Amino acid sequence: MRTSQKGLSLIELVVTLFVVSVLLSIGAPQFSEFVANNRIAASVNEANIALHLARTEAIKRNSFVSICPSPDWDAIDPSCDPNASFDEGWIVFIDADIDGVPNLSIDSGNGDIVLQSHQAINESMDLRAGDANGIIDSPQFIVFAPTGYPIQELNGNNAVFNLQLCDDRGVKETGGGISAGRWINIGPTGRPQMHRTGVALEHENNPLGGCGYMGT
Repeated sequence: MRTSQKGLSLIELVVTLFVVSVLLSIGAPQFSEFVANNRIAASVNEANIALHLARTEAIKRNSFVSICPSPDWDAIDPSCDPNASFDEGWIVFIDADIDGVPNLSIDSGNGDIVLQSHQAINESMDLRAGDANGIIDSPQFIVFAPTGYPIQELNGNNAVFNLQLCDDRGVKETGGGISAGRWINIGPTGRPQMHRTGVALEHENNPLGGCGYMGT
């Protein structure tokens, strides 16, 4: 018995490939933008959660709670690294030194407990940290007192009061006036405030300089 097979002709195949290429050229950039938006939103929300957790636990436990950079965040016993930055990962922990003053060192014998560990941020993003005057390269740390207020300095070093997250889109608007970048400012009472518009990010009140440098 004779069987027959039907398939695409060369012209049909060319037309199909052309249509697919057009659809990809339209859809791929939008999908990439969607992924980038979700990535930066997730990362800044996780940083915001860490700040709220640290402040809440400081008040609840009547103790100092610190956030510090920790490249070994996933270790059994993670530690602060004074030469690292927050984009390498961080930990939130009860910093109950025996004299009552935080020392950015985890000592379980004094009651220090790691409350949260966070991995390094995606390499496509840039995380800046600083005080009210500008960028702090190292050491970077945030410490909440039992009152919930952030401390200004520790061992002669200024604490971080501003976090800024950017990617290579700079201050590109992603819709509804929302910028691709984010800026979190920790107020005097310890409450973090998130700024999401390009106007806010590039305003002179932002000591970290905005995200414009990433889009050039």
